[in-house]
Amino acid sequence: MSSQMILGTGRRAENPYYMERFYVNLYSVEELCFLFVDRAELLDAEIVQKGMIRWLEEECSLSDLAHTLDALLNRRGSTAAFVGAVLEYANLYPADVIERTVQIVRGNDGLSPYERQKAKADYLLGEKRYLAALQQYQCLAGEVPPNEKLLLARLYHNMGTACAGMFFYTQAADWFMKSYMTDGKREGLKMYLAALRMGQQENAYIDYIAAHPEFHDLSLEVERMVKRAEGSFEGTDENRMLVTYQVMKEEGAGALGSSTPYYEELGKLTAGLKERYRRSMR
Repeated sequence: MSSQMILGTGRRAENPYYMERFYVNLYSVEELCFLFVDRAELLDAEIVQKGMIRWLEEECSLSDLAHTLDALLNRRGSTAAFVGAVLEYANLYPADVIERTVQIVRGNDGLSPYERQKAKADYLLGEKRYLAALQQYQCLAGEVPPNEKLLLARLYHNMGTACAGMFFYTQAADWFMKSYMTDGKREGLKMYLAALRMGQQENAYIDYIAAHPEFHDLSLEVERMVKRAEGSFEGTDENRMLVTYQVMKEEGAGALGSSTPYYEELGKLTAGLKERYRRSMR
């Protein structure tokens, strides 16, 4: 089996650089490069900081790169030029990857301030940091002009998604309906019904659909969506572990007269899920 060695540039920092945009500590220029390439769509002028330049010089021993970046900063060079200079100096990626990354960052200059703020909130949503994402969406929704209906509808939709991620299905349904009322797109209405389906007792949901025959066909789509979600869960690690633990319980009770290992393992799984949920609420 062959392996490829990646030579480091500079040294690993004793004190990390905290990239506030992505809530991450960086310890080397390689980690910085990876972040630039992986999150190119979210990079803008906010990342060009004196503190980063000082960190590269003092912590990573990259004086030449720091001087290059400092010169770019002094002559108000673009974010794309800043990112390109770091990537080219580290020489971690092939030229085509560097060029593609620089082009993406350059294209970010064409985004409106609202779209940039939405991209930050979208990142939090993708990281399942639902509460932080929801707060940013709410702040942004208060700033967007009423005539920006498509953008507002996307914000409301994503606010519904964040609420659903925290199991706040009633609030999620409200946001999905607001998204639908803003742009009239069918997707918002379908997600509204899905949130009701998840948040209500089955009889209450059936009664609601019966009272709104105009939603009948769409409710069938929601049922298919729920079935697909259930099928997806069956293939998850969590479900496989639950099945394994159930076998442990049954075998333990039958052969050993004790189900202690089952409850111990179930406790570990529950603790992991709780930690994941706490992270989403930060």
